[in-house]
Amino acid sequence: MFKSWTAKGGSRISGRLLWRMTIPIAAVGVLLLAMGVYGAWRVHRLHQRGTDILAENVSSIRSAEGVDVVVREMRYRLKRYLSTENPRHLTAYAELLPEGIRWLSEAEQRANTDHEVALLGRIRNGFRRAESELPSIAEEIDSPQAAQRIAALADEVLPSEILAPARQYIHLNEQEALRSNRRNEETANRLMLGLLLLGTCGGVAGLLAGYGIARYVSRTIVQLSFPIRDVAGKLNEVVGPVAVSAEPEFRDLENVLTRVSQRVTTIVDRLQRSEQETLRAEQLAAVGQLAAGLAHELRNPLTSMKVIVQSAAEPGDLDAKDLAILKEETARLEKSVQTFLDFARPPQPEKRCVDLSALVAQTVDLASPRAARRRITLDFQPAPDSAAAEVDPVQFRQVVLNLVLNALDAAENGGRVRVEVFREAEAWAAEAPEGPDEAVAVRVSDDGPGLPASLGARIFDPFISTKETGLGLGLSICSRIVDAHGGRIEAADGAAGGAVFTVRFPSAPRTVACLPC
Repeated sequence: MFKSWTAKGGSRISGRLLWRMTIPIAAVGVLLLAMGVYGAWRVHRLHQRGTDILAENVSSIRSAEGVDVVVREMRYRLKRYLSTENPRHLTAYAELLPEGIRWLSEAEQRANTDHEVALLGRIRNGFRRAESELPSIAEEIDSPQAAQRIAALADEVLPSEILAPARQYIHLNEQEALRSNRRNEETANRLMLGLLLLGTCGGVAGLLAGYGIARYVSRTIVQLSFPIRDVAGKLNEVVGPVAVSAEPEFRDLENVLTRVSQRVTTIVDRLQRSEQETLRAEQLAAVGQLAAGLAHELRNPLTSMKVIVQSAAEPGDLDAKDLAILKEETARLEKSVQTFLDFARPPQPEKRCVDLSALVAQTVDLASPRAARRRITLDFQPAPDSAAAEVDPVQFRQVVLNLVLNALDAAENGGRVRVEVFREAEAWAAEAPEGPDEAVAVRVSDDGPGLPASLGARIFDPFISTKETGLGLGLSICSRIVDAHGGRIEAADGAAGGAVFTVRFPSAPRTVACLPC
């Protein structure tokens, strides 16, 4: 048993030591892993964001360049018309307008800043003016005013209102792409430095963790060596010397603990044999005490019976009084023997559901004449409602009668003994979780001198009695009967003096019908 316990204890100790060594390493590893994962995620996010910004800038530049190309072609068509007066150049100019507006719409969809929106708005106004001039030019195609308007479109409207903002828009996006590229380079450099520091710190942290663990293990070995030396020193006096190294290692401690375990196993075997011998001695002492009590209880009646029998040898010396004494002593012998039998072999209870108030009332009636002879007031307070419980009626009466008679013996002449039956909340979950939540209690109290302070919890032990002629088995038998019913019995001093004995039994459900007593 001890070896098994030692193996389990050693497993628990080594498990705790393993956890204490593993947790710091695991924490450092998880921290480094988290930092590495965060760095990788950050690089990916920055790369993705830079790629998105660059792609957006390229698309914006492409749209603006599309507008620039279309407007240059439109301006070329207008100048060709002025030099050739060929109408197809105006037709080509009109056909290029929707394409330029389409490129402008694509650029507007990617505009993110107020400056970009303002530039694209100027271009939009320029296209509207370029488109609004076509109907008037078509109406006055042969007039000098038409030529002037076409020249104004080619030299003023298209260059200043469309091409100039478009070039500014292209320049703006080029600058933004350059700034984004610089930010990505700076971030990449910082992340590179961070990863370098992470690798360096990880290595340093690993070295520090290893050094700390080594110191912890060394300190643990030293701390373990002190109690081991102490135990070994104590074992030296019992089972021989156990050597412990001055600077022990794990292997030394393992060998020492193995030897200590073997020596302790030897001591435990000795203790077990000693306990068995002590138990046997206690049993022999109990048998001797039982025999002494039995001899004491049987000697007095037998002496009286012997005297009467000797006097019966002479004719005329035996009268009715002697026969009454002989009968009384015979009954006393029978009662003593029955008490010892009840203590040695308590009968199994035959439980049935009964009302404890009625049983207690019957028992109190049996003790009333004895109380009346000593002018003791015997009060009985039944439960206000149902006090049903599953008990053996005969054994229950025996318990209550014993407690009442003890209370009458303890009370002085003219005193008071009170018997109460009541229900109370009681937690039976410790012994029977499925049991009832209530108990039916019987309390017997007196106004006598109270419980002897020297007895304490031993009041229910066998052969413990405060009476000169008592066997000391009554309360022990009561305790056995109550335990057999799954109940509890308690003894305490009353608040106003005297002794108070309380017996509790698990209550029967209120809906269960109980048999009459």
